[in-house]
Formats: sequence, structure tokens, C-alpha cells
Amino acid sequence: PPRLPSGIKKPRKPKKGCEIAPSPFRPHVLAPDRLFCWTSPFSIAFDETLFNVIPRTAPTVLKLARNALEESTRGNYGAGLLRFHQYCDDSEIPESMRMPASMLLLAGFVGWAVERNTPGNTIGKWMSGLHGWHTLNRAEWFGGDEFISLLKFSANKMNPPNRRPVRNPVSLEHLAALEAGLNMSNCFDAAVYAVAVCAFWGCCRLGELTVRSRSTFEARRHVTRGDSIRFRTTPDGTESAHLHIPWGKVEREQGADLTFTSPCGEFCPVQALRRHFTLNDDIPASMHFFSFRTADGLFAPMVKDWFLLRCREIWTPLELDFVHGHSFRPGGATELLMAGVAPETVAKVGRWSSLAFLIYWRKLESLLPVMITRSYSTARISEVKSSLEVFRIKHNIPEKICIP
Repeated sequence: PPRLPSGIKKPRKPKKGCEIAPSPFRPHVLAPDRLFCWTSPFSIAFDETLFNVIPRTAPTVLKLARNALEESTRGNYGAGLLRFHQYCDDSEIPESMRMPASMLLLAGFVGWAVERNTPGNTIGKWMSGLHGWHTLNRAEWFGGDEFISLLKFSANKMNPPNRRPVRNPVSLEHLAALEAGLNMSNCFDAAVYAVAVCAFWGCCRLGELTVRSRSTFEARRHVTRGDSIRFRTTPDGTESAHLHIPWGKVEREQGADLTFTSPCGEFCPVQALRRHFTLNDDIPASMHFFSFRTADGLFAPMVKDWFLLRCREIWTPLELDFVHGHSFRPGGATELLMAGVAPETVAKVGRWSSLAFLIYWRKLESLLPVMITRSYSTARISEVKSSLEVFRIKHNIPEKICIP
């Protein structure tokens, strides 16, 4: 049977530069579906063998193979697959030679990409997509050949990656503006503020607390209202909230334990969460943790774009630094360090390994002038740097570490 797309959504007309010659092997599908739906004589033979040997479970096997990768990963891989077939079409490579792709064909693909001034890191991603296509169809992969590695290394030197400009972090000034500008009696605004302070003090990736769209919420990946949250108060009165999320970027299916607390007592995530729960008290247990009641009386999950749009409505008129979704994580890490929290504790809150955290801090050092609030002195910055040097020595991390 033919391999069909995973959903009913229709693909749009290809953008300029993304066109490809019509072929029965490559139907017009969404990028995430290319990995599965784009075939070759080899993959067709593989399917025939599969249905001959294990006819009853063959459809399930193919479904498992397709669902092994997340949709976003399949979309990224689909981009590499498109470029590979554009190269093959330009070079008049027969369909039978495209899978398994020989070492020389892969070398030609790298050269073709370099000639088009493609950044080396992008070429590496395209090759990963092509590798995924081979793996899905049980085709031998020759991309690990040392000669291919040599070419990719050279491509990185000839066409270095396009470096993104340094992204500004969220600061306490951003949180103060939200606290003053949001309507804390509004269900949506209360949820926005709760997400903001939790992402900041918990050093979270924003995608761990929000969803990409209303239709992409999945209980297996996103924390729900029914998931248990624990509130604790220490003898000195410090409050904290503890929440387990079912999926983490690094932890994957094991999930991760998040901790939310404010070392300075301001912009308290515990108070923000309790306010969110009070205003949005009738959210079904199966819905997203930061869901809110809408104006029409329905419920909606906290979509990342909605959250950022509302934040920027507050920040833009005040001319605060423009920030992105990832800006909460470095902002929170630096504020914790500046508030005197031990590096080991900050690393645990942000779920960094010792080495990863130190590399992360080395990256953050260049941002210090815009990251720290005016209340921190030069002496305090020196103290933090000294504590991080002790942290480096304690964990036997070399003084000179490579920062990617």
C-alpha cells in the first residue's frame, strides 16, 4: 500500500527556491511527511518485503517507525531531503542511485551545497535529514565515511554558520513591567504572569510551559491541570512550588522536576500560581496546566505566541529590551547567581550538568551589562565569577573549555 501523509492538512504552494520536479516517488506533502511519504525503488522493495514477511503487523511497524521522531524533527529532516533531491534532479541522478546514497553521491551533495554558499551547519542538518530517511527505510548509510566528515569540516570553514545576534535576556525590569501592566483579575493575564515568573525563576524553556498552538496540546508531552503540584514553606518563610513535567528537551520521556521560588521575595511564582488557580479554578484536569477561561466561557491552553504577544504589548511602549521565548532561561539563571544562589543550586534548577552549566555561563558573561539589574555592584559580579571558578575546580572542569 502507498505511504500516506499523517494528517489531512494540505501543503501550500512551494516557496521560491523550494520547488522540485514532479515525481511519483515524491508526492506534494507537508515537510514533516516527506521522510515517510517520499520513496525510492529501494524503499518500495523494503515495504514489499515487510508486507510479505510480516503482513499482519507491517502497518503497525511502519507507523511506529514514522512516529519515532517528533513532528518538528521530521519537518527539519524534510528540508534536507528536499535539497538532496534538488541536487539529484540537477545532476540527473537516477532514482535507483538515490537510496542508498553512495559515499561519492553524498560528497557531490556537500559540494553542491557549498557552491550555493550554504552555511556548514545547515549542510550538517541536511545530511542528518538524509540519514534519517535512510534509517527509516533500512538503507545502508555512507555518511559516516571519514571522507564525508572531512568535507563537512571543510564546509564549516569555507561557509561558517550565520551567527545570530546576541539575544537580550528577560530581566527583573521586564517582570516588574508585567506585574504593573497586566490585569491580575483577568483570567488570561493571570495565566500570562504565572508563566512568566515560573519560566524566569525556574530557568525553564518556554516550550515546557506553553504549547505551539491550540491543536498541538498533548497530555503525554505537556503538563496538565491534573498533574500534582506541591507547595512548600521553609522555616525561614521561603515559599516554593514543585512540579513534574512529562517531557523535557534533554530528559525526553522521563520528564523533569521543576522548582519555582524567588530568592528576593519579589515577583513570587508561588503567589502567581495560586492567583492563576483561583481565577481559573474550574479548568478540567485533562487540560493544559496554564489553561485559562476565555471571554466566551470556554477554556484554552497557553499558546506560546499568545503569551509573547501579550508580554510585548506591555514591554514595547516602555522601550524595554526586545526579548524572545528563550530569553527567560538565561535571565533567570543570571538573576539567581547575582542574588547569591550557589552555582550548584542554579545548575540543578536549570537542569544543567556541571560542564554544560559552566559553558552556559561563559556564554552569558558577554551579556552581563544588559542582564543584571542596576542594584548589583561590580563587587557582586566579581564574587559571582569567583564562586563559578570554585565551581569549575570542584567539578574538575578544564580552565579552557570549548564554547560552541
